[in-house]
Amino acid sequence: MGSMISLGIGRMEIDWGKNNAYKDHSALFQPKDIKQVPYYYVNMETGEPIVEMKEGYSRKLSTVKMRLDLLGYSIFSIRRLYENSTKECEEFGYKIRFTFEDYYNTLKAIDVPQVDTVRIAVEYDENGYDLGEYVRKCILEDPQIKEHLPITYDEQEEDDWRDPKYDLSEFFENLDPYITLRILAENPNNYDLELQWNFADVVENGWVKREEIVNELTPKEKILLVTEGSSDSFIIKRALVSLYPDISDFFEFVDMEENYPFTGVGNLYNFCLGLARIGIQNKVIVIFDNDTAGLEKYELSNLLSKPNTFFITKLPEHTEFSSFRTLGPQGETEENINGKAVSIECFLDFDSVAKIPSVRWTSFNKKMEQYQGELVGKDEYTRAYKNCNLIDGSYDSSKLKFLIDYLLTQWIKAQG
Repeated sequence: MGSMISLGIGRMEIDWGKNNAYKDHSALFQPKDIKQVPYYYVNMETGEPIVEMKEGYSRKLSTVKMRLDLLGYSIFSIRRLYENSTKECEEFGYKIRFTFEDYYNTLKAIDVPQVDTVRIAVEYDENGYDLGEYVRKCILEDPQIKEHLPITYDEQEEDDWRDPKYDLSEFFENLDPYITLRILAENPNNYDLELQWNFADVVENGWVKREEIVNELTPKEKILLVTEGSSDSFIIKRALVSLYPDISDFFEFVDMEENYPFTGVGNLYNFCLGLARIGIQNKVIVIFDNDTAGLEKYELSNLLSKPNTFFITKLPEHTEFSSFRTLGPQGETEENINGKAVSIECFLDFDSVAKIPSVRWTSFNKKMEQYQGELVGKDEYTRAYKNCNLIDGSYDSSKLKFLIDYLLTQWIKAQG
């Protein structure tokens, strides 16, 4: 029979492998997610369930959702992936009468804790068949799933030469399991359910080494984040680590121990120009300030021919910046500084420094026909940020969350 390795939620198996033939799911987890988790078996003589606690990965589905997004399985992209799989199967003569909407609505409707594919699998063939047979005999026959299928497969059409279930099972045999997982993650009822990757059996029986299973993200899965200055990168990195620990490992930053190589908007634009010319394939996010100089170079950079994995954006506009105290030749006024003077420090807690937040106009950009501004005392805000606690409520991190959410949403949409 061999040793099994499975990915699932409770007794609902979503993907499985045997011996050393399996899909690596470590990117869905972090090393800290390794713990003692339940392994589900069935007594072959009595049919009684057996549960054993062994080492495995386990993480709540609500936190897996964003990791799937960053791996390229957002709600924007899975439809395209599903439809591409449908077309591939139909090119080989299969009839797939099951649209993305059908699949989405079926998975959203089922009560996951009631699904028991482990028991059904043992009743048939002790898991000793391929994934297509597993789908046909176990997944499609589970009462929770069968009840919500929008199509009845009990009868064949006259011109069908084989059971329609066969076509559907062949389709699901080749469907990426992360499409299924991402749809399940859309249901709030599933948020607290634990996704588990049970790998202990293949490790214990010598099919793979533990270090082949327990590892960190690969360089191909990580995203390099580049900003106009080293303090910008520091601010974003610290916010990710403190406020978004479930996905912070996806992001890399330029080594800031030595001189930061992209200081200034001009250097950052030249960096974008160089990457575009060599056709960079790595995942990169470049962030310009939302000020006059940054806006000019941002618009120029987005004219470059580049792959979608090389994403250029700018700091977002925020309602707090639409009426802001400014200082300049006209004296003290209230102005909209979005697109004119928004730097990363504007997303810090203004109450952390004992002064009225203000922007000083510094120069006039003839091409953009507007002034360039700078936050007064921005280094003071940065120093206060370095010494604050972002998670105990003593520091207002709402604008930082707004910024990170914006960057994540923009990146995910661009990849979809």
